[in-house]
Amino acid sequence: MGKLLVALVMLLVGSGTACAVAPASRADVGAALDRYRHEYAKVRPSGTLPSTSDRNYILFADVMRRVLTEHVKPFDPQVLVDKAVQGLQKKKKEDPSAGDRALTESALDVMLTSLDPYSSFLDSEHFRYMREQTQGEFGGLGIEVTMDDDSGLVRVVSPIDGSPAARAGLRTGDLIARIDETQVKGMNLRDAVARMRGPVGTSVALTLQRSNANAPVRVSLTRAVVKIQPVRYRLEGDVAYIRIAAFNQQTAHSLDEAVEDMRRQTAGKLAGAVIDLRNNPGGLLDQAVNVADRFLEAVEIVSVRGRDPDENRRYSGTPGDLLPGLPLVVLVNSGSASASEIVAGALQDHNRALLFGVRSYGKGSVQTISSLSGDVGIRLTTARYFRPSGGLVDCFGISPNLEIRPAGPPPPPGAPPSAANAEETHPDPATCDPDAKAPPPPRSWRMEDLCPDVAMSGTPKPEDDRPLQCAVAAIRTRLTGALAGR
Repeated sequence: MGKLLVALVMLLVGSGTACAVAPASRADVGAALDRYRHEYAKVRPSGTLPSTSDRNYILFADVMRRVLTEHVKPFDPQVLVDKAVQGLQKKKKEDPSAGDRALTESALDVMLTSLDPYSSFLDSEHFRYMREQTQGEFGGLGIEVTMDDDSGLVRVVSPIDGSPAARAGLRTGDLIARIDETQVKGMNLRDAVARMRGPVGTSVALTLQRSNANAPVRVSLTRAVVKIQPVRYRLEGDVAYIRIAAFNQQTAHSLDEAVEDMRRQTAGKLAGAVIDLRNNPGGLLDQAVNVADRFLEAVEIVSVRGRDPDENRRYSGTPGDLLPGLPLVVLVNSGSASASEIVAGALQDHNRALLFGVRSYGKGSVQTISSLSGDVGIRLTTARYFRPSGGLVDCFGISPNLEIRPAGPPPPPGAPPSAANAEETHPDPATCDPDAKAPPPPRSWRMEDLCPDVAMSGTPKPEDDRPLQCAVAAIRTRLTGALAGR
Protein backbone atom coordinates (compact mmCIF):
# COMPACT_ATOMS: atom_id res chain seq x y z
CA MET A 1 0.00 0.00 0.00
CA GLY A 2 2.95 2.30 0.62
CA LYS A 3 2.36 5.57 2.41
CA LEU A 4 -0.86 7.48 2.23
CA LEU A 5 -1.10 10.96 3.67
CA VAL A 6 -4.36 11.52 5.46
CA ALA A 7 -5.83 14.06 7.81
CA LEU A 8 -8.29 11.76 9.46
CA VAL A 9 -10.02 11.62 12.83
CA MET A 10 -10.52 7.97 13.55
CA LEU A 11 -9.61 6.39 16.88
CA LEU A 12 -8.22 9.05 19.17
CA VAL A 13 -6.15 7.31 21.83
CA GLY A 14 -5.15 8.81 25.20
CA SER A 15 -2.41 11.36 24.88
CA GLY A 16 1.15 10.95 26.04
CA THR A 17 3.74 13.52 26.88
CA ALA A 18 7.20 13.92 25.47
CA CYS A 19 9.93 16.34 26.25
CA ALA A 20 11.91 17.83 23.43
CA VAL A 21 15.14 15.91 22.86
CA ALA A 22 17.91 15.98 20.33
CA PRO A 23 17.70 13.44 17.49
CA ALA A 24 18.81 10.03 18.74
CA SER A 25 22.23 8.80 17.67
CA ARG A 26 22.73 5.38 16.12
CA ALA A 27 24.39 4.22 19.35
CA ASP A 28 21.41 5.41 21.43
CA VAL A 29 18.99 3.56 19.18
CA GLY A 30 21.10 0.41 19.28
CA ALA A 31 21.27 0.49 23.09
CA ALA A 32 17.51 0.96 23.35
CA LEU A 33 16.79 -1.92 20.96
CA ASP A 34 19.22 -4.17 22.80
CA ARG A 35 17.39 -3.45 26.03
CA TYR A 36 14.09 -4.24 24.36
CA ARG A 37 15.42 -7.63 23.22
CA HIS A 38 16.32 -8.55 26.80
CA GLU A 39 12.93 -7.40 28.16
CA TYR A 40 11.19 -9.29 25.37
CA ALA A 41 13.08 -12.47 26.30
CA LYS A 42 11.72 -12.27 29.86
CA VAL A 43 8.09 -12.61 28.74
CA ARG A 44 8.20 -14.72 25.54
CA PRO A 45 7.20 -18.39 25.91
CA SER A 46 10.66 -19.72 25.01
CA GLY A 47 12.44 -17.40 27.42
CA THR A 48 15.31 -17.06 24.97
CA LEU A 49 16.93 -13.89 23.66
CA PRO A 50 15.67 -13.20 20.13
CA SER A 51 18.25 -12.80 17.41
CA THR A 52 18.44 -9.58 15.44
CA SER A 53 17.03 -11.55 12.49
CA ASP A 54 13.90 -12.61 14.42
CA ARG A 55 10.92 -11.39 12.38
CA ASN A 56 9.05 -9.99 15.41
CA TYR A 57 12.13 -8.12 16.59
CA ILE A 58 12.66 -6.76 13.07
CA LEU A 59 9.04 -5.52 13.04
CA PHE A 60 9.49 -3.72 16.35
CA ALA A 61 12.84 -2.22 15.35
CA ASP A 62 11.42 -0.99 12.03
CA VAL A 63 8.51 0.78 13.74
CA MET A 64 10.70 2.36 16.42
CA ARG A 65 13.09 3.74 13.81
CA ARG A 66 10.15 5.20 11.90
CA VAL A 67 8.93 6.93 15.04
CA LEU A 68 12.37 8.40 15.71
CA THR A 69 12.78 9.75 12.18
CA GLU A 70 9.24 10.56 11.05
CA HIS A 71 7.09 11.56 14.05
CA VAL A 72 6.37 15.26 14.30
CA LYS A 73 8.07 15.35 17.74
CA PRO A 74 11.50 13.97 18.71
CA PHE A 75 11.55 11.19 21.31
CA ASP A 76 14.16 9.53 23.51
CA PRO A 77 14.47 5.90 22.30
CA GLN A 78 14.73 4.66 25.89
CA VAL A 79 11.37 6.31 26.67
CA LEU A 80 9.86 4.47 23.70
CA VAL A 81 11.24 1.20 25.04
CA ASP A 82 9.75 1.98 28.47
CA LYS A 83 6.33 2.16 26.84
CA ALA A 84 6.95 -0.97 24.79
CA VAL A 85 7.91 -2.90 27.93
CA GLN A 86 4.64 -1.81 29.51
CA GLY A 87 2.88 -3.35 26.53
CA LEU A 88 4.82 -6.60 26.89
CA GLN A 89 3.99 -6.84 30.58
CA LYS A 90 0.36 -5.95 30.01
CA LYS A 91 -0.09 -8.72 27.44
CA LYS A 92 1.74 -11.27 29.61
CA LYS A 93 -0.54 -10.44 32.54
CA GLU A 94 -3.68 -10.74 30.39
CA ASP A 95 -2.54 -13.94 28.67
CA PRO A 96 0.39 -15.81 30.27
CA SER A 97 0.63 -18.08 27.21
CA ALA A 98 0.70 -15.22 24.66
CA GLY A 99 2.92 -15.94 21.68
CA ASP A 100 5.70 -13.84 20.21
CA ARG A 101 3.48 -12.07 17.69
CA ALA A 102 0.83 -11.11 20.24
CA LEU A 103 3.49 -9.79 22.60
CA THR A 104 5.11 -7.73 19.83
CA GLU A 105 1.81 -6.22 18.73
CA SER A 106 0.98 -5.27 22.32
CA ALA A 107 4.38 -3.61 22.70
CA LEU A 108 3.84 -1.63 19.50
CA ASP A 109 0.28 -0.71 20.45
CA VAL A 110 1.23 0.77 23.83
CA MET A 111 4.32 2.49 22.45
CA LEU A 112 2.52 4.16 19.55
CA THR A 113 -0.58 5.22 21.47
CA SER A 114 1.66 6.96 24.00
CA LEU A 115 2.97 9.33 21.32
CA ASP A 116 -0.13 11.44 20.71
CA PRO A 117 -3.92 11.03 20.39
CA TYR A 118 -3.76 9.88 16.76
CA SER A 119 -0.80 7.52 16.33
CA SER A 120 -1.55 3.80 16.65
CA PHE A 121 -0.65 0.29 15.62
CA LEU A 122 -3.02 -1.23 13.06
CA ASP A 123 -3.43 -4.98 13.27
CA SER A 124 -4.73 -6.75 10.17
CA GLU A 125 -8.39 -6.05 11.02
CA HIS A 126 -7.89 -2.36 11.81
CA PHE A 127 -5.62 -1.91 8.78
CA ARG A 128 -8.33 -3.33 6.51
CA TYR A 129 -10.94 -1.15 8.21
CA MET A 130 -8.83 1.97 7.63
CA ARG A 131 -8.45 1.23 3.93
CA GLU A 132 -12.17 0.54 3.56
CA GLN A 133 -13.12 3.82 5.22
CA THR A 134 -10.93 5.96 2.97
CA GLN A 135 -12.54 4.19 0.00
CA GLY A 136 -16.02 5.07 1.28
CA GLU A 137 -17.52 1.79 2.55
CA PHE A 138 -17.00 -0.28 5.70
CA GLY A 139 -18.84 -2.35 8.29
CA GLY A 140 -19.67 -1.13 11.79
CA LEU A 141 -21.65 1.56 13.61
CA GLY A 142 -20.37 4.62 11.73
CA ILE A 143 -19.01 6.54 14.69
CA GLU A 144 -15.80 8.47 15.22
CA VAL A 145 -14.59 8.21 18.83
CA THR A 146 -11.79 9.20 21.16
CA MET A 147 -10.81 8.41 24.72
CA ASP A 148 -12.00 10.92 27.32
CA ASP A 149 -9.10 11.17 29.78
CA ASP A 150 -11.13 12.84 32.54
CA SER A 151 -13.82 10.15 32.78
CA GLY A 152 -11.98 7.15 31.34
CA LEU A 153 -14.90 6.63 28.95
CA VAL A 154 -15.15 6.70 25.16
CA ARG A 155 -16.31 10.04 23.80
CA VAL A 156 -18.16 10.51 20.53
CA VAL A 157 -16.43 12.92 18.15
CA SER A 158 -19.01 12.60 15.41
CA PRO A 159 -21.53 10.10 13.99
CA ILE A 160 -21.30 9.60 10.23
CA ASP A 161 -24.30 10.67 8.15
CA GLY A 162 -26.74 7.84 7.45
CA SER A 163 -24.94 5.38 9.74
CA PRO A 164 -26.48 3.26 12.52
CA ALA A 165 -24.95 5.70 15.03
CA ALA A 166 -26.61 8.70 13.36
CA ARG A 167 -29.97 6.93 13.11
CA ALA A 168 -29.82 6.02 16.79
CA GLY A 169 -29.34 9.67 17.70
CA LEU A 170 -25.75 9.61 18.99
CA ARG A 171 -24.32 13.09 19.39
CA THR A 172 -20.98 14.79 19.48
CA GLY A 173 -19.88 14.80 23.13
CA ASP A 174 -21.76 11.67 24.25
CA LEU A 175 -19.75 9.47 26.61
CA ILE A 176 -20.08 5.72 26.11
CA ALA A 177 -20.16 4.15 29.58
CA ARG A 178 -21.21 0.58 28.72
CA ILE A 179 -21.07 -1.62 25.65
CA ASP A 180 -23.82 -4.17 26.13
CA GLU A 181 -23.34 -5.00 29.82
CA THR A 182 -19.58 -4.39 29.94
CA GLN A 183 -18.23 -1.24 31.59
CA VAL A 184 -15.99 0.87 29.37
CA LYS A 185 -13.99 2.34 32.23
CA GLY A 186 -10.73 0.44 32.46
CA MET A 187 -10.68 -0.49 28.75
CA ASN A 188 -8.35 1.02 26.21
CA LEU A 189 -9.86 2.51 23.09
CA ARG A 190 -8.79 -0.37 20.87
CA ASP A 191 -10.65 -2.91 23.03
CA ALA A 192 -13.74 -0.72 23.25
CA VAL A 193 -13.87 -0.30 19.47
CA ALA A 194 -13.40 -4.05 19.01
CA ARG A 195 -16.45 -4.66 21.22
CA MET A 196 -18.56 -2.21 19.23
CA ARG A 197 -17.65 -3.83 15.94
CA GLY A 198 -19.07 -7.17 14.86
CA PRO A 199 -20.85 -9.03 12.07
CA VAL A 200 -23.25 -7.01 9.94
CA GLY A 201 -26.83 -7.47 11.16
CA THR A 202 -25.96 -8.11 14.80
CA SER A 203 -26.94 -5.68 17.55
CA VAL A 204 -25.09 -3.88 20.30
CA ALA A 205 -26.43 -1.73 23.13
CA LEU A 206 -24.61 1.42 24.23
CA THR A 207 -25.21 3.18 27.54
CA LEU A 208 -24.44 6.87 27.20
CA GLN A 209 -23.76 9.74 29.56
CA ARG A 210 -25.17 12.89 28.00
CA SER A 211 -24.51 16.39 29.26
CA ASN A 212 -28.13 17.55 29.31
CA ALA A 213 -29.67 14.26 30.49
CA ASN A 214 -30.39 13.50 34.14
CA ALA A 215 -29.99 9.73 33.70
CA PRO A 216 -27.93 7.45 31.45
CA VAL A 217 -29.32 6.99 27.93
CA ARG A 218 -29.38 3.45 26.51
CA VAL A 219 -29.59 2.95 22.76
CA SER A 220 -29.59 -0.19 20.64
CA LEU A 221 -27.80 -0.22 17.28
CA THR A 222 -27.68 -2.79 14.50
CA ARG A 223 -24.31 -3.12 12.85
CA ALA A 224 -24.37 -2.48 9.12
CA VAL A 225 -22.22 -1.87 6.09
CA VAL A 226 -21.69 1.88 6.27
CA LYS A 227 -21.60 3.42 2.84
CA ILE A 228 -20.36 6.95 3.14
CA GLN A 229 -22.17 9.21 0.71
CA PRO A 230 -19.68 12.08 0.90
CA VAL A 231 -21.91 14.76 -0.67
CA ARG A 232 -25.63 15.38 -0.36
CA TYR A 233 -27.34 18.43 -1.72
CA ARG A 234 -30.61 20.22 -2.27
CA LEU A 235 -31.89 23.66 -3.23
CA GLU A 236 -33.09 26.14 -0.65
CA GLY A 237 -34.98 28.21 -3.20
CA ASP A 238 -32.18 29.60 -5.36
CA VAL A 239 -29.45 28.84 -2.82
CA ALA A 240 -27.43 25.62 -3.13
CA TYR A 241 -27.13 23.61 0.07
CA ILE A 242 -24.20 21.17 -0.08
CA ARG A 243 -23.58 18.81 2.81
CA ILE A 244 -20.06 17.31 2.78
CA ALA A 245 -20.07 14.44 5.28
CA ALA A 246 -16.53 13.14 4.77
CA PHE A 247 -13.48 13.51 2.55
CA ASN A 248 -13.01 10.19 0.79
CA GLN A 249 -11.93 9.36 -2.75
CA GLN A 250 -15.28 10.42 -4.23
CA THR A 251 -15.77 13.79 -2.51
CA ALA A 252 -14.44 16.33 -5.03
CA HIS A 253 -16.05 14.56 -7.99
CA SER A 254 -19.38 14.32 -6.13
CA LEU A 255 -19.17 18.05 -5.35
CA ASP A 256 -18.74 18.85 -9.05
CA GLU A 257 -21.81 16.77 -9.91
CA ALA A 258 -23.89 18.39 -7.16
CA VAL A 259 -23.12 21.93 -8.30
CA GLU A 260 -23.76 21.07 -11.94
CA ASP A 261 -27.11 19.48 -11.12
CA MET A 262 -28.29 22.46 -9.06
CA ARG A 263 -27.07 24.85 -11.72
CA ARG A 264 -29.29 23.00 -14.23
CA GLN A 265 -32.25 23.02 -11.86
CA THR A 266 -32.03 26.80 -11.47
CA ALA A 267 -31.29 27.45 -15.14
CA GLY A 268 -27.93 28.87 -14.15
CA LYS A 269 -29.38 31.35 -11.67
CA LEU A 270 -27.96 30.17 -8.36
CA ALA A 271 -27.74 32.96 -5.78
CA GLY A 272 -24.93 31.34 -3.82
CA ALA A 273 -24.09 28.24 -1.81
CA VAL A 274 -23.96 26.95 1.74
CA ILE A 275 -21.24 24.34 2.38
CA ASP A 276 -22.17 22.32 5.47
CA LEU A 277 -19.11 20.82 7.19
CA ARG A 278 -20.74 20.26 10.58
CA ASN A 279 -19.89 16.92 12.18
CA ASN A 280 -17.53 16.13 9.31
CA PRO A 281 -14.62 14.28 10.96
CA GLY A 282 -12.21 14.71 8.05
CA GLY A 283 -10.59 12.31 5.62
CA LEU A 284 -8.08 12.52 2.79
CA LEU A 285 -5.79 15.52 2.59
CA ASP A 286 -5.78 15.66 -1.21
CA GLN A 287 -9.58 15.71 -1.27
CA ALA A 288 -9.67 18.62 1.18
CA VAL A 289 -7.26 20.52 -1.06
CA ASN A 290 -9.34 19.69 -4.14
CA VAL A 291 -12.59 20.83 -2.50
CA ALA A 292 -11.09 24.14 -1.35
CA ASP A 293 -9.59 24.62 -4.81
CA ARG A 294 -13.08 24.39 -6.34
CA PHE A 295 -13.83 27.82 -4.85
CA LEU A 296 -10.39 29.45 -4.89
CA GLU A 297 -7.99 30.66 -7.52
CA ALA A 298 -4.25 29.89 -7.67
CA VAL A 299 -3.62 30.67 -4.00
CA GLU A 300 -2.18 28.73 -1.08
CA ILE A 301 -4.67 26.37 0.58
CA VAL A 302 -2.63 24.71 3.33
CA SER A 303 0.96 24.05 4.31
CA VAL A 304 2.12 20.85 5.95
CA ARG A 305 5.20 21.03 8.18
CA GLY A 306 7.00 18.11 9.80
CA ARG A 307 10.35 17.37 11.44
CA ASP A 308 12.38 17.61 8.25
CA PRO A 309 12.14 21.06 6.62
CA ASP A 310 12.94 19.43 3.27
CA GLU A 311 9.69 17.45 3.59
CA ASN A 312 7.49 20.50 4.21
CA ARG A 313 4.83 21.01 1.56
CA ARG A 314 2.61 23.86 0.41
CA TYR A 315 -0.58 23.02 -1.41
CA SER A 316 -2.00 25.64 -3.75
CA GLY A 317 -5.08 25.92 -5.91
CA THR A 318 -5.47 26.29 -9.65
CA PRO A 319 -7.18 29.03 -11.63
CA GLY A 320 -10.96 28.90 -11.78
CA ASP A 321 -13.90 29.00 -9.35
CA LEU A 322 -16.85 26.61 -9.45
CA LEU A 323 -19.21 29.43 -8.40
CA PRO A 324 -17.49 32.60 -9.60
CA GLY A 325 -18.82 35.80 -8.07
CA LEU A 326 -21.40 34.04 -5.89
CA PRO A 327 -21.42 34.39 -2.09
CA LEU A 328 -20.45 31.37 -0.04
CA VAL A 329 -21.14 30.46 3.60
CA VAL A 330 -19.50 27.51 5.38
CA LEU A 331 -21.19 25.93 8.41
CA VAL A 332 -18.91 24.49 11.12
CA ASN A 333 -19.29 23.14 14.62
CA SER A 334 -17.21 21.30 17.21
CA GLY A 335 -17.58 18.09 15.20
CA SER A 336 -15.87 19.67 12.18
CA ALA A 337 -12.34 18.34 12.23
CA SER A 338 -9.17 17.78 10.26
CA ALA A 339 -9.80 17.98 6.50
CA SER A 340 -12.94 20.04 7.23
CA GLU A 341 -10.77 22.60 8.97
CA ILE A 342 -8.40 22.78 5.99
CA VAL A 343 -11.31 23.76 3.74
CA ALA A 344 -12.92 26.15 6.22
CA GLY A 345 -9.63 27.85 7.10
CA ALA A 346 -8.58 28.37 3.48
CA LEU A 347 -11.94 29.81 2.41
CA GLN A 348 -12.03 32.12 5.42
CA ASP A 349 -8.43 33.31 5.10
CA HIS A 350 -8.88 34.20 1.43
CA ASN A 351 -12.18 36.02 2.12
CA ARG A 352 -13.99 33.59 -0.14
CA ALA A 353 -16.53 32.56 2.48
CA LEU A 354 -17.91 33.50 5.85
CA LEU A 355 -18.08 30.83 8.54
CA PHE A 356 -21.23 30.41 10.65
CA GLY A 357 -21.59 28.18 13.72
CA VAL A 358 -19.21 27.44 16.60
CA ARG A 359 -15.48 26.83 16.81
CA SER A 360 -14.29 23.68 15.04
CA TYR A 361 -12.65 20.72 16.76
CA GLY A 362 -8.97 21.63 16.38
CA LYS A 363 -7.38 18.56 14.82
CA GLY A 364 -4.56 20.06 12.80
CA SER A 365 -2.15 17.20 12.35
CA VAL A 366 -1.40 14.87 9.47
CA GLN A 367 -1.15 11.11 9.85
CA THR A 368 0.85 8.87 7.56
CA ILE A 369 -0.46 5.32 7.21
CA SER A 370 2.35 2.88 6.43
CA SER A 371 1.90 -0.75 5.53
CA LEU A 372 4.21 -3.25 7.22
CA SER A 373 4.82 -6.95 6.73
CA GLY A 374 1.93 -9.35 7.30
CA ASP A 375 -0.88 -6.97 6.28
CA VAL A 376 -0.50 -4.77 9.34
CA GLY A 377 0.42 -1.13 9.51
CA ILE A 378 0.94 1.93 11.63
CA ARG A 379 -0.63 5.35 11.71
CA LEU A 380 1.90 7.98 12.71
CA THR A 381 1.53 11.71 13.23
CA THR A 382 4.16 13.12 10.91
CA ALA A 383 3.25 16.78 10.46
CA ARG A 384 1.00 19.65 11.44
CA TYR A 385 -0.88 21.76 8.98
CA PHE A 386 -1.15 25.52 8.90
CA ARG A 387 -3.71 27.85 7.36
CA PRO A 388 -2.73 30.23 4.52
CA SER A 389 -2.57 33.01 7.14
CA GLY A 390 0.02 30.97 9.04
CA GLY A 391 -2.36 30.09 11.86
CA LEU A 392 -2.00 26.69 13.53
CA VAL A 393 -5.22 24.65 13.55
CA ASP A 394 -4.12 22.02 16.10
CA CYS A 395 -6.21 22.53 19.27
CA PHE A 396 -7.10 26.14 18.34
CA GLY A 397 -9.57 25.10 15.66
CA ILE A 398 -11.27 27.54 13.28
CA SER A 399 -13.38 30.30 14.79
CA PRO A 400 -16.49 31.38 12.85
CA ASN A 401 -17.21 34.89 11.65
CA LEU A 402 -20.71 34.58 13.07
CA GLU A 403 -21.17 32.47 16.18
CA ILE A 404 -24.53 30.70 16.34
CA ARG A 405 -24.81 28.27 19.23
CA PRO A 406 -27.09 25.23 19.46
CA ALA A 407 -30.75 26.04 20.01
CA GLY A 408 -31.49 23.05 22.23
CA PRO A 409 -31.75 19.26 22.18
CA PRO A 410 -30.93 17.46 18.93
CA PRO A 411 -33.45 16.88 16.16
CA PRO A 412 -35.10 13.47 15.80
CA PRO A 413 -32.92 10.58 14.52
CA GLY A 414 -32.48 10.71 10.77
CA ALA A 415 -32.96 14.48 10.55
CA PRO A 416 -30.37 16.52 8.60
CA PRO A 417 -27.31 17.50 10.62
CA SER A 418 -27.61 20.83 12.37
CA ALA A 419 -25.82 22.87 14.97
CA ALA A 420 -28.52 21.80 17.41
CA ASN A 421 -26.88 18.40 17.84
CA ALA A 422 -23.36 19.69 18.47
CA GLU A 423 -21.71 19.77 21.87
CA GLU A 424 -18.60 21.86 22.51
CA THR A 425 -15.90 19.19 22.29
CA HIS A 426 -12.24 19.99 21.77
CA PRO A 427 -8.93 18.17 22.25
CA ASP A 428 -7.18 18.18 25.60
CA PRO A 429 -4.93 21.27 25.65
CA ALA A 430 -2.16 19.03 27.00
CA THR A 431 -1.79 17.59 23.50
CA CYS A 432 -1.11 21.00 21.96
CA ASP A 433 2.22 22.53 21.16
CA PRO A 434 2.87 24.62 24.32
CA ASP A 435 4.87 27.15 22.32
CA ALA A 436 2.24 27.65 19.62
CA LYS A 437 0.85 31.12 19.16
CA ALA A 438 -2.92 31.37 18.95
CA PRO A 439 -4.15 32.69 15.60
CA PRO A 440 -5.76 36.14 15.64
CA PRO A 441 -9.55 36.12 15.86
CA PRO A 442 -11.38 36.60 12.55
CA ARG A 443 -13.56 39.56 11.76
CA SER A 444 -16.94 38.90 13.33
CA TRP A 445 -20.56 39.91 12.90
CA ARG A 446 -23.88 39.47 14.64
CA MET A 447 -26.98 37.76 13.34
CA GLU A 448 -28.63 41.19 13.33
CA ASP A 449 -26.03 42.28 10.77
CA LEU A 450 -26.30 39.33 8.39
CA CYS A 451 -29.78 37.89 8.83
CA PRO A 452 -31.92 40.35 10.80
CA ASP A 453 -35.19 38.57 10.00
CA VAL A 454 -33.88 35.30 11.42
CA ALA A 455 -32.42 37.07 14.45
CA MET A 456 -35.79 38.68 15.24
CA SER A 457 -37.88 35.57 14.62
CA GLY A 458 -38.20 34.74 18.32
CA THR A 459 -36.89 31.91 20.44
CA PRO A 460 -35.69 29.13 18.14
CA LYS A 461 -37.21 25.68 18.41
CA PRO A 462 -34.90 22.71 18.98
CA GLU A 463 -35.48 21.50 15.43
CA ASP A 464 -34.64 24.87 13.88
CA ASP A 465 -31.40 24.98 11.95
CA ARG A 466 -30.52 28.59 12.69
CA PRO A 467 -27.07 28.58 11.07
CA LEU A 468 -28.55 27.34 7.79
CA GLN A 469 -31.50 29.74 8.00
CA CYS A 470 -29.16 32.67 8.60
CA ALA A 471 -26.79 31.58 5.83
CA VAL A 472 -29.57 31.35 3.25
CA ALA A 473 -30.98 34.73 4.29
CA ALA A 474 -27.56 36.39 4.13
CA ILE A 475 -26.83 34.96 0.69
CA ARG A 476 -30.18 36.11 -0.69
CA THR A 477 -29.48 39.67 0.41
CA ARG A 478 -25.92 39.39 -0.92
CA LEU A 479 -24.61 40.60 2.43
CA THR A 480 -21.94 37.90 2.58
CA GLY A 481 -20.26 39.13 -0.58
CA ALA A 482 -20.24 42.75 0.56
CA LEU A 483 -18.97 42.00 4.05
CA ALA A 484 -16.28 39.65 2.80
CA GLY A 485 -14.79 42.55 0.88
CA ARG A 486 -15.51 41.37 -2.66
